[in-house]
Amino acid sequence: MARCIWSKSKGVSRFSLFRASPSTSFKNLKHLHLRSCPSLKFVIPMWVSSFPNLETLHIIHCGDLGHIFTLDGGYPEEIITDGLVFPKLTTIHLHDLPKLQQICKVKMVAPALESIKIRGCWGLRRLPSVGSRAHGEKKPTVEIEKDVWDALEWDTSHRPDHFEAPVHSRHYKKKLPRVSFLR
Repeated sequence: MARCIWSKSKGVSRFSLFRASPSTSFKNLKHLHLRSCPSLKFVIPMWVSSFPNLETLHIIHCGDLGHIFTLDGGYPEEIITDGLVFPKLTTIHLHDLPKLQQICKVKMVAPALESIKIRGCWGLRRLPSVGSRAHGEKKPTVEIEKDVWDALEWDTSHRPDHFEAPVHSRHYKKKLPRVSFLR
């Protein structure tokens, strides 16, 4: 029945797993792994500017999840202008999240990102911004369905060439023409 794993106060959501005061945050969180949480709408409301130690984001089989990080009242203005920074995030693995639109409701910046594996996230429209890498510096690898990759939205500071060429699923099949072969 949980709609989120954490709410800021008792009045925010009666369907959360944990409640905490605004002074409590996830500054020491290194790994966020969630599996089979069908009622989650979002994971954590944001009113802090960053998760400075988050290294791994791994979420599987959460069918109603629309955003992982959503905005909540009282967040700093720089979140809107500069985005939410995840300085140590290296790995993102998202599987079977059909309603997921974005990982974060605002621009997500992950300069240390190394790999992204996405499967079954048909509504996803944005990947985290990684910025351009220096010559010789390895770009993040991406495993994603071709249809999802083609539907992603980009802008001038966030482009597909900031990532390695994506690896598409071995199970991906080209669309067949919609014609009848019967005569």
